[in-house]
Amino acid sequence: MGSMKNKKKIFILEDSYIQRIQIAEDLKQEDREIILAETVAEAKEKYDMNKHEIDLFIIDLKLPDGEGIDFLKYVRESVDFTPSIIVSGLISQEIQQNGGDLCIVSIFEKPIQPYGFSKTVGMLLQ
Repeated sequence: MGSMKNKKKIFILEDSYIQRIQIAEDLKQEDREIILAETVAEAKEKYDMNKHEIDLFIIDLKLPDGEGIDFLKYVRESVDFTPSIIVSGLISQEIQQNGGDLCIVSIFEKPIQPYGFSKTVGMLLQ
């Protein structure tokens, strides 16, 4: 009998419904579980319920109630260094310069090119 492999958990924080669903669809696989949030507040709540079980964060920067980066700093305060991908229409210099400190491994500008994006996610989840 083969051992049951744990599902990889991908946490997507994105305020645009269409973008959120699109990313989730692009990344959906049998061995993956996707957690969706659309605000910083909702993300913190869902993160607290799944702490240290998440394998990858995909985070938009501009959200209705704050910045995706604030959520990421919140995660890092828990000594959680899970890799993160930033997806945004506007990539600030701060992100490009300080991304390493926040375990940002990749930055994708919107509109996201699905092929390169899926490939990067696949590599990070190996």
